[in-house]
Amino acid sequence: MSSMTRLAPTPKPVHPMVPDIEPKTRSWTPMHLLAIALWLIYVSLGFYLTLHLHYYAGDAVSRVANAYYVLYGRNPHLGAIGFIWNPLPSLLELPIVSLYPLVPAVVTKGLAGIFVSALFGAWGAVHLHRILTNFSVPKPWSYIITLIFALNPLIALYGANGMSDIMLLSCLLGTYSGVLDYLTTHALRRLVSAGIWMALGLGMRYEAVPFGALVIIGLMVAQWKTTKPEIWAGSAMILGAPIVFAGGLWIYFNWAIMKNPVYFLNSNYGNLAQTRTGAYLTPALDHAYHSLPGTIEYVAHFLLLSWPLALALGIMFFFLWGRHLDNRAVILLSGALGAILLEIGFAYVGHLGSWDRYFISFIADGVLMVSFIASKIGKRFAHRKLPAILWWTTMSVLLLSADVGTFIAAQNPTIGHPDGIVMDYAWQNRSMQYLSDTFTRAAPVIQYLDHHPHLTVLADAFNAWPIIIRSKNFNRFIITSDYDFASILHNPKGRVAAILVPEPTGVASLDAVNRVWPQMWAGHVPWATLLKSFPGGANWRLYEVTPQAP
Repeated sequence: MSSMTRLAPTPKPVHPMVPDIEPKTRSWTPMHLLAIALWLIYVSLGFYLTLHLHYYAGDAVSRVANAYYVLYGRNPHLGAIGFIWNPLPSLLELPIVSLYPLVPAVVTKGLAGIFVSALFGAWGAVHLHRILTNFSVPKPWSYIITLIFALNPLIALYGANGMSDIMLLSCLLGTYSGVLDYLTTHALRRLVSAGIWMALGLGMRYEAVPFGALVIIGLMVAQWKTTKPEIWAGSAMILGAPIVFAGGLWIYFNWAIMKNPVYFLNSNYGNLAQTRTGAYLTPALDHAYHSLPGTIEYVAHFLLLSWPLALALGIMFFFLWGRHLDNRAVILLSGALGAILLEIGFAYVGHLGSWDRYFISFIADGVLMVSFIASKIGKRFAHRKLPAILWWTTMSVLLLSADVGTFIAAQNPTIGHPDGIVMDYAWQNRSMQYLSDTFTRAAPVIQYLDHHPHLTVLADAFNAWPIIIRSKNFNRFIITSDYDFASILHNPKGRVAAILVPEPTGVASLDAVNRVWPQMWAGHVPWATLLKSFPGGANWRLYEVTPQAP
């Protein structure tokens, strides 16, 4: 048979609910280049804030410290990463922390966390751009809107400071992206991708649990009338399986290692224990305590971080029924509520800290909902060049004004605590050495201990981590993650030379030394002799262990 009469290959049949899952060839796009540029911007900003302005996000550096204990502690082991906070940030920092002997600043200044948060900040922008493509936002404007989001003051700050908030937000955007693509194309690989991002979100923060639950419910509702029960139920199981598996592993490891399956929830160091001390209570949170109107009012304050969101929320409900129904609106609304549901509950029961970062998802929600609404209305201008340009210019200016609004709102102590003053100082190029005094308060203790290199010291890393990671001799410390910490704390005689204890006020009252020996800081433990007192900050005191000790 000649080549002219040879039969053409039969095209592969495609069922509308059985998607083509063959991998597609990927190539570099402008978004990849933009993501690299954003990563460099975030890293550079982080270095500027840390090395030049001496700004440190305490929680971020403490996560780096957890990775440090894993590799360089007296008993190096993965369990040293801790079972209070979600482990993924510290796990991802391990390769960078391994460079500590060559570049001590990756630990002592928390630079390892900056590299990771910058990565997720840039990755979140990639997710957002893909969502905008799903919304059919015109290509030039999708890049502009992505850049407006990525350079929002709060987004940029958390992309640069090593905190887990931007890491969680990136995972939430990855979940949105996969679910929205699945609803549009029925590509199962996108649904699987969404489930994996949801599980990674749990590795970052516990807010991923209510977010995941509501997105799964939203996915079922979105498909309820248009698909068979086995399809919407099966898609919900595919989406939820990774986070259920990840949560089960976390509970198992807590049970196997800490002998308590919910140790992360009810331990002496967790969020519930810390907020019980009253250390984070503010008048606004006190107004929300056990008051539904007060809680709603408190949460509503944070809508000012993205003022267009309040307007967009009202319009979004227009797309939930009738001829304007769009199932993607169900996902956006359920996810927006799920992302802050834990904060709402904690504010009501009195277990929330007064930090604006808990509501950083409002910024992403504002961009997503405004872009979704703009794309629906903008379709009317799709074939008319000038009106389309005017429309998307207006939307871009609106979102840019939201960035300005974020900076202004952050100056309100109720909304911007503690980041408003950080933004203000950074804008003025002012040093934050005494504003962010995590290490300033620890400096006298570090200096004294470095002058006594042979003194072995027991200290609870919960409060003492700034001292531990900057000491010249880390292995002189017996810390919380060491196998023999509890044994030595109860029976220190001949096993440790001194014990470091903070004043038992606020969260320092949770310190293990203060819990086991509650009178030690006051000097009422007969076998402990005061070696040195360090006034200011945590009011550390160092006690010598005498031969009369147990």
